[in-house]
Amino acid sequence: MNKRWQGLLLLVLLVSMFMVTGCEKRLMYTGSSTPHQIKASYRLLSGTEKHNLKLKEGDTIRINYVSKVEKGELTMKLYDPDHELFKELETNKEGEEELQIQQTGTYKLEIVGTGTKGSYKFSYKKENKDSE
Repeated sequence: MNKRWQGLLLLVLLVSMFMVTGCEKRLMYTGSSTPHQIKASYRLLSGTEKHNLKLKEGDTIRINYVSKVEKGELTMKLYDPDHELFKELETNKEGEEELQIQQTGTYKLEIVGTGTKGSYKFSYKKENKDSE
C-alpha cells in the first residue's frame, strides 16, 4: 500500500511539473539581449520574449528588424505605456520603421512564438527631440 501512494504522489508531481513548464518551450535556442537589441535563433519556440524600451514624448526611434519563420507562427508587437498596441511588425520579412513617440514611458516589445522554427532580430536607435 505504501508503494502505491508513493507511485501516485510521483505521478501527481510529474503531471504538476509538466503543467507548470509545459507552456514555454525552447529547443536549440540561442539568443541575446542588450538595451537596444534582442535577437534569437531556434529550432522550436513556443512562448513569449519581452524587451522594455524607455522612451520620451517627442523621441523618434528607427527600428530595424528581420525575422525568418520556417514553420509555426511568430508575432512581433510593440505596446505603449498604456499597454495599447503601438506597432505590429511583419514577420518573415526584413524592414525598417521610423516611429514618433507620443507618450513618455516604458514601451514593451513582445515576441510570441507558437511552435515556430526560425530566427528574429530587433534593434532600435533613438533620437530625442533635444538632439535635433
